[in-house]
Amino acid sequence: MAVESIKDPYHFDFLGLEDDAQEREIEQALTRRIMDFMLELGKGFAFVGRQYKLEINESDYFLDLLFYHLHLRCYVVIELAG
Repeated sequence: MAVESIKDPYHFDFLGLEDDAQEREIEQALTRRIMDFMLELGKGFAFVGRQYKLEINESDYFLDLLFYHLHLRCYVVIELAG
């Protein structure tokens, strides 16, 4: 079910960024266009936040984008490479 629910790859052409866009530029553009991005992800996704802080073993980690999938009942993390 998970494989059927999640697309691969995602196409971010709607952002209008250059191919060499940096991670922060991609993240900012995605959050500005969150509605279009949510439609690209597919059904069942809920946006939780950006630069979501996790503390593990007294170390801080920041997730680029965090979503929750309502049907799968799990978190989906999107880490952007830039």
